[in-house]
Amino acid sequence: MLVEDGGVVAEPDRRNTPAPWLTTFDSARGTMTLYLNGTQVAQSAIPVGVSLQAAQVPLLIGRHNQPEIINGTFAVNMFSGLIDEVKVYNRPLSAAEVAGGHSATLSTFAGGVIPAAHMPQDRSRYDGDKYRPGYHFTAPNHWMNEPHAPIFVKGQYHLFYQYNEHGPYWHNISWGHAVSTDLVHWRDLPIALAPTADSVAPDGVWSGGSTVDGNGNPVLFFTAGNDSLHPNQAVGTARPLDPNDPDLVRWAMDPQLVTQQDPAANVGAGRKVRVGEFRDPSVWKEGNTWFELVGSGVQTTGGADVGGTALLYTSTDLVNWTYVGPLMTGDVGAYPKSGQVWELPTFLPIGKDAQGRQRNALIVNPAFSGPSPYSSKNTLYWVGTWDAATRTWTPDSTEPRMFDYGEHFTGPSGTVDGKGRSLLFSIAQDRRTEQAHYDAGWAHNAGLPVELTMRPDGDLGIRPVAETANLHAGAPLLDVTGPTSIAAVNQQLASVKGDMLQVHLTLKPGTAQRFGLDVLRSPGDEEHTRFFYDTANGGTFGVDRTRTGSNSDVDGNLGVQSGPLVLDNGQVTLDVFVDRSMVEAYANSYKSITTRAYDVRNDSLGLQLWGDGSVVQSMTVWKMNSMTG
Repeated sequence: MLVEDGGVVAEPDRRNTPAPWLTTFDSARGTMTLYLNGTQVAQSAIPVGVSLQAAQVPLLIGRHNQPEIINGTFAVNMFSGLIDEVKVYNRPLSAAEVAGGHSATLSTFAGGVIPAAHMPQDRSRYDGDKYRPGYHFTAPNHWMNEPHAPIFVKGQYHLFYQYNEHGPYWHNISWGHAVSTDLVHWRDLPIALAPTADSVAPDGVWSGGSTVDGNGNPVLFFTAGNDSLHPNQAVGTARPLDPNDPDLVRWAMDPQLVTQQDPAANVGAGRKVRVGEFRDPSVWKEGNTWFELVGSGVQTTGGADVGGTALLYTSTDLVNWTYVGPLMTGDVGAYPKSGQVWELPTFLPIGKDAQGRQRNALIVNPAFSGPSPYSSKNTLYWVGTWDAATRTWTPDSTEPRMFDYGEHFTGPSGTVDGKGRSLLFSIAQDRRTEQAHYDAGWAHNAGLPVELTMRPDGDLGIRPVAETANLHAGAPLLDVTGPTSIAAVNQQLASVKGDMLQVHLTLKPGTAQRFGLDVLRSPGDEEHTRFFYDTANGGTFGVDRTRTGSNSDVDGNLGVQSGPLVLDNGQVTLDVFVDRSMVEAYANSYKSITTRAYDVRNDSLGLQLWGDGSVVQSMTVWKMNSMTG
């Protein structure tokens, strides 16, 4: 923004564009003038004869001497980019001199155009960081939150994510963008959407979804942040400037919002929508109709919280939307873990039942209006029957189920890909302190994409996508193919080390009540992260982090997290993914645990099985390559 005699002059978006600025201070004329590209763009009056006084602080160019501090750690109010050719004159230049100097500068470039600076993202700056994941998706730098709006177009998967290119903290939220042909190797692209003063989202481009229009061209739906409005959240759309570009690099926001919160929306008798909570659109198409879910909350007319909700809308053109009502409303009184507001509502098909009825899963992120003991368990789901014709969804139960038993899975966002698979993406927040983020220069990473299925019992099945095999670095480090004792397998495991591994393991309990696998284990067992299965009380799958190393910059519970799991044909099959501080485990393609391990020791690289009396049916260990190939 530019200021001119108390008025505000809007500055267009100049991201990644050379911008020669020049300022003159003319005491004799009583003016201070700002020029861009040799042309005056703003001017303010100053007292005639006034002089500049030297400040008793260092002269900083591109940075404020007294910046705002975010989260007690991050200094903002600074230029972010490249600065070239800084000149200070001992007199004010005239307008003619400014214009002439700019013309002379342009004449030195081919075609009279200053070329844009090449500023490629350099991931190598993080080489040697023992905690930064290598094969899970990460932003090229700084801060990311949930991946969202995944879409498969013209042979490529496009993934967008909440991104702050200025530093590893929540601020200046844009849509980062990456593409992949196999869901596991990703290529960074320029920012797709960013907050700009002249758009529907001047204060943030927050999470959303994607679909294709009637011509097969992709359309993005985003939460438009505008603090000048109340509520400050609405839904906007964006379209590619060149739909034929396979990378879909350049996007433009549509000038009008498509969905806005109606405080008078009908959410049930004696109820009202929670005003100010309206975000994270998710969009899909069935037949000739597009459906949209937006996360919100419901209260009684007296102001008591009822629960979170996913508001349903329909459209035949992606522009004009008709409000239907809540797809479902939670009951925070009966189920406190379901929260007062639902974020990132994701609705995906998982199959059809014996009667041919469509089965879907509704997956949400509960948000809480205050401190809650449930806030570390971030994602819930329901399974039920969906009837698109009547716009009704009937959950099997009103009680929510835990999607992941760890404390790091959050931010669900999904799509149905070109193979007909329902895929879900997530963010695995690292739970580190702000000082740790500052020191590291990055924050958070995505979980592996998972495929959702319907189990024979009608519940939701979860398994990592098959393409994770594309990350295998050659032949297995270990391959046990028949029933073998734990002691015998541990002898072979003694030579297997690494912090980027995949383990595929099937165990039978035998006479053991409790058994499992330790990863990131130090030679003397001072540190390890333990996955276990306990046959008591119907069966429990969990992670024990009481011996997981922890630096002082980690904020989180290093105890035990677990949940129910029955054996499958008398055995448990684990797929465990170790990626430095990021650790995921999937059991029987049914339940998952997402966790973190910030080991202090540099030799915590081993694997070891445990559980006297249990039998290894099979075990394969691979070293994994990075997501960048």
